[in-house]
Amino acid sequence: MNTQTTSIVKSTTTVPSVKPSALNLMASRLSCDPAKLLSTLKATVFKGANDEEVMALVLVANEYGLNPLLKEMYAFPAKGGGIVPIVSVDGWNKMLIRQPSFDGIEFEFEHDEKRFPIACTATVYIKDRSRPMKITEYYDECFRQTDNWKNMPHRMLRNRTLCQASRLAFGFSGIYNDDEVATINVDATVTSAMPSEPPPNLVAAPVTTTPQQELRALVIGNGFDFNHIQKFGLETGNITDASSLTSFEEIPKAEAERLLKASKGLLNALSKIKGE
Repeated sequence: MNTQTTSIVKSTTTVPSVKPSALNLMASRLSCDPAKLLSTLKATVFKGANDEEVMALVLVANEYGLNPLLKEMYAFPAKGGGIVPIVSVDGWNKMLIRQPSFDGIEFEFEHDEKRFPIACTATVYIKDRSRPMKITEYYDECFRQTDNWKNMPHRMLRNRTLCQASRLAFGFSGIYNDDEVATINVDATVTSAMPSEPPPNLVAAPVTTTPQQELRALVIGNGFDFNHIQKFGLETGNITDASSLTSFEEIPKAEAERLLKASKGLLNALSKIKGE
């Protein structure tokens, strides 16, 4: 009787794995349907971006583990075309504390004699480095003519310092913080890519400002302080009882309005006073 031996040969052919798309990765990370995620992103935080731009933004979000639906990241139109990825302060903080070697951050303010912020220094402690990373941001270089900067100068300067310290300490690149929008050459005619509900640091809620507050923002934003405006008032007589004043708020409203209208001459005069 003939005996037949059947040998089973295992195939050595390797079936290539299919790499999931960036959108599928994000959908998996956020536990949602990819198609629904895409339509939601294009209707909200990435509104106005085309499919290629959305994919680029999704890649950035995946790289840094950000959730656009929580306003940790959104799109902003750049002049000449294209979309700029903007990361909110919450997003920067999330990226920072997720770093395995991150060992804490401390903030220290420098104030003038009126307790107004001059600078903010962030010290970032990193476990595998012998020295901490120190980053200082200056108010007069960061100030923007927005209500948040006028009404919350400490918070805004701290937020800016946090973002810059995170960027330099851990090499985050290709992204901007929401307060840096003012430095980006934005096409004002392209507004469709703006998020439907912009973060508060980008578009502040309407706040009524006084002439005194506007004068303070003008003076501080150009590198001067209350002492300079007080000395200007004493020397020129343009501010009533300047010697007795202790803050911008005490300057008479009509006089503050007049100084704002003559802002160019005022700044020139303050420059001479500061240079004495």
